[in-house]
Amino acid sequence: MIGAIWLLRGIEGFVLLIGAGISYASLRAYSRTHDASLAFLGAGFAVVTVGAGVAGIVYELATHNLLSAWISSATLEAAGFSLILYSILRTRRLDLPESGPPEDPVSGP
Repeated sequence: MIGAIWLLRGIEGFVLLIGAGISYASLRAYSRTHDASLAFLGAGFAVVTVGAGVAGIVYELATHNLLSAWISSATLEAAGFSLILYSILRTRRLDLPESGPPEDPVSGP
């Protein structure tokens, strides 16, 4: 049984590392492009990653109550996935010239 606990901790640690890597890459992409969708994407993955780690922390260090650990984890994961969904579905402003839509290159002005 002790081996299974350490296996679970190792897998959770791996999930935290991968989630942190995805969050870092998304936020770096945001700093280069200044596209707010990438900022929401990075924040969403960061919240999901924290939510994945919270269950073990709450269970082992705080309450030893499995239900409260899963509720806190699921709440953070739902919030993170909401941010990810928002980053995908949000509308992007098109930077069109003030004079109107662009001209057709084939027919000309």
